[in-house]
Amino acid sequence: MIDSIHFSNALTERFGLAVIAATQQVPEGHKIVIRPVDVEHTISFQVELILGWRTISAVFNPANFASALVKSMNAATLEQKSAFAVFASSLTSKGARVDLVLGQASVDATTPESWPEDWPKITIGMKKVGVVIEKKSGYDFAAAFPWATGFFGMTLALLPLVKIPDEELSGSLEGSHYFSQVKRYERSRINRAACIEINGTSCNICGFSFGDVFGVLGEGFIHVHHIVPVSEMDGSYILNPGTDLIPVCPNCHAMLHRKQSVLPPNELKKILRI
Repeated sequence: MIDSIHFSNALTERFGLAVIAATQQVPEGHKIVIRPVDVEHTISFQVELILGWRTISAVFNPANFASALVKSMNAATLEQKSAFAVFASSLTSKGARVDLVLGQASVDATTPESWPEDWPKITIGMKKVGVVIEKKSGYDFAAAFPWATGFFGMTLALLPLVKIPDEELSGSLEGSHYFSQVKRYERSRINRAACIEINGTSCNICGFSFGDVFGVLGEGFIHVHHIVPVSEMDGSYILNPGTDLIPVCPNCHAMLHRKQSVLPPNELKKILRI
């Protein structure tokens, strides 16, 4: 059995959004339902994962009264769509089929520039066949979790999740205030998670892995470095987490910023003495 508490905590840690994962046995195998903690479920969404025999599938389900949510996803920015494409590309590169339907049109999830400009509904699904996620005691968390982060991150990328000041946390949950009760979310966490999705959690410069050294305590911990310094990004810059971010350990991160001008990662690799 997948430990639902561990699954919830691991997703919360990765994305910075408090979620709860509930597990149950179903005819197809093992079902995991993931939804945000701090949002009324009738206007929220959930992601459903089905772990079957050498198969894993997932679907995004908006709630019955989540029209404001879908409308906000329709208005996703280019940066949000770029993050969505990073997660989708990661899943497809590992052999999964990603299905994205906008309105009535089936579109390529990895090329947002081909999407229609306006659509009344969205369907997101994923399926991977031929993946070994079973073990004698049940399903393997380590084998299933990367598929969960890929699909959950993909769906979160389009959602209207923004950091809202505490003084605005009361009031309506409609429209732009949909996630106003999610106090600890920052959109940068989605970009961070997208970077980790394609690059992993080992340092891109020295190769250090906190998980390898510290076990469960260090699992998933890593810094993320902006190749283009944030100070150099103007309002028109569209960040692509697939090309603009890399995972680095705290030591290498400090060395990248050691001088007044940020050192390019390849230059630091040349200096490295290990």
